[in-house]
Amino acid sequence: MPTFHRRLMQLWTLAVLGGCAAANGAETETFDPAAAEVTAEGAAAQEAGARVSELDFEIPLRGTGKAQIHARIYGNPRRGGYETVLAVHGLSETGATFEPLANAIFADPTLKRRIRRVIAIDLVGRGESGFPQGLPNEAKFGDLTIEDNGATVLESIEVLRRRFLAPQTLIGHSMGGLAVQAAQEALLAKGSSLSARGVYSAVLLAPVPAGGRPWTQPVTGDLSQFVVQDPAQGAYVSLPPELWLAQAFSTTAGTLVPNAPTPATVAERGYIGLEPLTTLFQLTGAPIPTPTGETITLARPTVRAGAFASTRGTRLTVVGFTEDVLVPAANLGDLYGYLTGDASNKRYVAVQTPDAVHSMFISNPTGVIAAARNAL
Repeated sequence: MPTFHRRLMQLWTLAVLGGCAAANGAETETFDPAAAEVTAEGAAAQEAGARVSELDFEIPLRGTGKAQIHARIYGNPRRGGYETVLAVHGLSETGATFEPLANAIFADPTLKRRIRRVIAIDLVGRGESGFPQGLPNEAKFGDLTIEDNGATVLESIEVLRRRFLAPQTLIGHSMGGLAVQAAQEALLAKGSSLSARGVYSAVLLAPVPAGGRPWTQPVTGDLSQFVVQDPAQGAYVSLPPELWLAQAFSTTAGTLVPNAPTPATVAERGYIGLEPLTTLFQLTGAPIPTPTGETITLARPTVRAGAFASTRGTRLTVVGFTEDVLVPAANLGDLYGYLTGDASNKRYVAVQTPDAVHSMFISNPTGVIAAARNAL
């Protein structure tokens, strides 16, 4: 544990960053979101407009492993639209964080005619998704990496396609945005692409840049008191609501935006998820202690230039927030240009409002939609 403490002295605000084909049942299995069980959480969201249902499915992981993935399906209350969105949360978050954005989409005069549903997954071991089982070399939840998040995105796309819920758009927040980048790179390396999987649009909200791209990382500090050493699941970080809020909704002046959720709301809605310690170390490039006493360093996944060029078939939008203390908007124009080759920054949006914080998509989703409308 002392080694972990020393390494965790390097990590403070980073703990809140975010962000083929095995399905349960036969190839022709279908899923009707309207007929699924509606939870208490779903009933509350329905009062605001969205129809909320739940879906669980199994994915393969690292060849020999598997995991049960939980998804919330936010349905258009007017049962209109034609497009399915798959949303990927950031580090130490869950898919529940996308509920405010889904409700704002269905209240928007334009988007409500286009979007039929928003499917928000919990990544492996987060929220209501299960811990991994049967991973090679006795790996545990605490050993999962950013590449595993990208693989989860791809496997989820395949399962949803088989259930006639194929997404046409991906939304990734924070490290979920990095997972989307990693997913595209994994497919390109195999001669495929997200567009070949039916994904024609990707929207990255305050995405962590791919390895090698500029990222002004936030101030460091000590997270050791939030580390859990679990014999079955390995080492992971469990953040309290107060710390998560202080970073996700803080401005560059160090103040909390007035429309941020309360700690009670964060806990009640299940916004915070556990996070593998390996993922956190990989995010920062910090050395990872091994059982032998040595260390290894895992860099953030690299993505090739032009991974989202127009010829790839998936239109990319990158949204930055000028009050973001975790992923500065100043880093994201470079990322957009690198990924797309578009020197005009046509679909890069820097939201410039007093409340444009890292998780503005929760605290003011209508403002995010309004600022980014021309690029979406």
